[in-house]
Amino acid sequence: MLSPKIKNKFSNHPEVIMRPVHLRLSEEIIKHLEETAGQHGFNRIQGLIRLYIRQGLDRDNCNYTLAHDTLFIEKLRKKGVSQKIIDEALTDVNKDGGLEKV
Repeated sequence: MLSPKIKNKFSNHPEVIMRPVHLRLSEEIIKHLEETAGQHGFNRIQGLIRLYIRQGLDRDNCNYTLAHDTLFIEKLRKKGVSQKIIDEALTDVNKDGGLEKV
């Protein structure tokens, strides 16, 4: 395991190591991900996939919470999302277990 102090070349955050993971998805799944990502304000499907993984981890592992994902929350702040909105969203995710159906 790499030390968290090593600066990740893919991120401005030296505290968090991001490693690429490769997986194969069908064209149908990619199309659905692209449509859903756009509906929820994601520019690319990667963020949506990460969110779905986080939600699954949150459901399956009581020690994991999206509120502790500092990289994700910091990116929201940099995009101008207020702390109040972030807190409300975290409350909604913890209460509902995920995104509302659109």
